[in-house]
Amino acid sequence: MTTGSSTESKFKYLGSDVRIYDLAKIVRPEVIEIGDGTQIDDFSFIYGGERIRFGRFNHVCSFVSIVGGGELINGDYVGMAAGSRILTGTHQFHTGKRMISRLPPEQQDILRGKVSLEQDVFLGSNSIVYTNVTIGEGAIICAGSLVNRDVKPWTVNLGYPAKVVGRRPQIICDNDPEEREASFAAAANDFPIE
Repeated sequence: MTTGSSTESKFKYLGSDVRIYDLAKIVRPEVIEIGDGTQIDDFSFIYGGERIRFGRFNHVCSFVSIVGGGELINGDYVGMAAGSRILTGTHQFHTGKRMISRLPPEQQDILRGKVSLEQDVFLGSNSIVYTNVTIGEGAIICAGSLVNRDVKPWTVNLGYPAKVVGRRPQIICDNDPEEREASFAAAANDFPIE
């Protein structure tokens, strides 16, 4: 696990109590901000691209990859389960150019953009998030799903491409059982499945 002063100097910002395991691969750390309490597991791959900001208490599990050269902005409490893929950029084929990264830029047509994962988002194992997508607060992306458009807050999304299949109750941090029960009831009863 790496959190020493030599590591701190590599990142644009490194919060307190951050855990970055030794076998995590991070490219361009100078454009990456990591909030307090965030953990990046072994065997994850993060390419900083234009900018990455992890909020507080994010968890990047093993085999997560963040690639593409664009921008990723995460809110607080974002979880990325094993094998999740976030594409902040991708090759386009519409202009008849090649899709090989080793070629000169004039032979490629690369779309780079921004991915936003708002507070309390959870990406299930092996989910894929395309560029220029915002996943709303509290949304869940089920395992193996593909996100190629914006996702509404507090929804549960499944499929290829992902579609709303349910609603998640909002996070309640106090111990008021009546408030918690009301949130669960609202999630179960008042959301039409698309």
